[in-house]
Amino acid sequence: MKRLYRANYGEIGGVCKGLSDYCDIDESIMRIIFIVFIFTPFPIVLVYLLMWIIIPKETNNYDNNNQNDITKNY
Repeated sequence: MKRLYRANYGEIGGVCKGLSDYCDIDESIMRIIFIVFIFTPFPIVLVYLLMWIIIPKETNNYDNNNQNDITKNY
């Protein structure tokens, strides 16, 4: 079962990256969706901040594992 999480390696808070991983879409598309909603009366900034607080951070150590794999190749 998939879990929703905030990615450790995202841009600002990892919310868009976590949502894009959960929905199996490109993270650029998710960011574009959030940018489009900024210009609507929908309070997307508040929703983003709430999601940043509520959604748990990714628990696996992707950055360290990825870094170790890169250094092993050299």
